[in-house]
Amino acid sequence: MGELQIVKRSKIVRVTQHFLEMCWHFHAIFLALLALIILGAGAIAMYENIPLGEAIYFSFITGMTIGYGDIVPHTTVGRVVSVALGFVGILFTGLVVAVMVRAVQETWKELGKPE
Repeated sequence: MGELQIVKRSKIVRVTQHFLEMCWHFHAIFLALLALIILGAGAIAMYENIPLGEAIYFSFITGMTIGYGDIVPHTTVGRVVSVALGFVGILFTGLVVAVMVRAVQETWKELGKPE
């Protein structure tokens, strides 16, 4: 294996280590956001009268802002919960991106490179 490949691999390993360490620092927030998505799924299942499995699928697809449209809320409560799930998903995505940026910054600092 070439020296360049070893350097690249070690950078990826360090970024991954920093990412996982930071995820651990924010694990309570990650778990709270996941809990909100699951609670939203329960509300969707109850108000839209669909199986819980489909409601969980809908909640995660909505939270990831994909929204295939194969399951659509028909009640006002279901629509409000869907919008809330979208916001929770945006917060979750933003947190993951922020943690990754910080992990890259920490790795650069470790290697002695400017931010």
